[in-house]
Amino acid sequence: MARRNKNSNDEGMSLDSLMDALTNVVAVLILVLVLVQADVSQKVSDFLDNLKPATPEEIVQSEAALKQTEAEKVKLLKLLEDAAPNPEEIQKEKTDLAILEKDAKSREDLLVELEELKKMEKKSREVKEAEQKKTEAKQKRIAELEAQLDQTPMPVLPPATVVNIPNTRPIPKNAKIYRAIVYKDRVHFIDPFTPADQYIDTAKKNRKDWVQNRVKQKGLDKYIYDQRKIVAYFKQKPLTNTRGQKIVVPGHPTGTSLYIDIKPDLVKGGTSIDELSQKRNLFADIMRKLSSNRGAVVMFRVNPNGFDAYLAARRVAEHYKVAAGWEISTWGQYRFYAREIAVNRLKDPPPPKPDTGPKPPKPPKIDPKLD
Repeated sequence: MARRNKNSNDEGMSLDSLMDALTNVVAVLILVLVLVQADVSQKVSDFLDNLKPATPEEIVQSEAALKQTEAEKVKLLKLLEDAAPNPEEIQKEKTDLAILEKDAKSREDLLVELEELKKMEKKSREVKEAEQKKTEAKQKRIAELEAQLDQTPMPVLPPATVVNIPNTRPIPKNAKIYRAIVYKDRVHFIDPFTPADQYIDTAKKNRKDWVQNRVKQKGLDKYIYDQRKIVAYFKQKPLTNTRGQKIVVPGHPTGTSLYIDIKPDLVKGGTSIDELSQKRNLFADIMRKLSSNRGAVVMFRVNPNGFDAYLAARRVAEHYKVAAGWEISTWGQYRFYAREIAVNRLKDPPPPKPDTGPKPPKPPKIDPKLD
């Protein structure tokens, strides 16, 4: 009996310790719950204290939103109560959807084209505005010029220059014809013989290197010179004269002979009209030398702006009894062919124009005359 009581006491002590521990845990949980509840109450109180009252406008907006929500709810409930669509209705909806998609694609293409048309319209408008500005600027300039023209006095024409046309006579066959270019108030004497002799002598001296072909014929053989070599040589070593005129030997690809250009300085070269009135001048010295050669002839090439200078130069030629004639020409240089030296063609000449039938007769050629 005593042994059993001892065991019962031990079990009672163990249960008491367990109950103490459970009580402590429950107490802690209750304490935590009280603290959490107190914190939540404080938060709710703070939220309610800080909550601003709604304005009438916000109340109206909230009521409207609530009504819209209720309407959507009723609509959704009605949809749930409606019967499910049958296959025919589904197929019809699919067909309508396909038509809508096709229409949407068409409208999208139209929108793209519309954008392109807008771009083109904008570009066209910019071009039109630019042209309009140019037109306005030109009209403004025309108005300014018309205003200046209204204020410009009428020019007074100089007295007319009288040039008599005397009886002409042909130039002798063996005459040695020199030229004189008259431009504005200056006369430029042209001697074609000296550069031609220099050209021929130079070609003959270089015959060994320049001849490309030799054609045997009765009498003297004919030599065909290399055109490229001749042109290159005179480009490096041009012909010269004592009057400072430029002498050029240009190429002539389709020709069998080359020509020589003599180009005077029309502004500063030659002899001016003021110098022609003096007793000693360059043109008078040349006429005095030519007077000893009875076969010498001077042909004046007169620009329409140089008749006063021509009349002054013509008086000098007549004073030294040098035969002379004149013709109107606007070309400020003199060109002649050096046919004594034959050259090779670099390319074939263009074919002649096709015969299209009878042509009107050409006026007869008038050879230069002395007067």
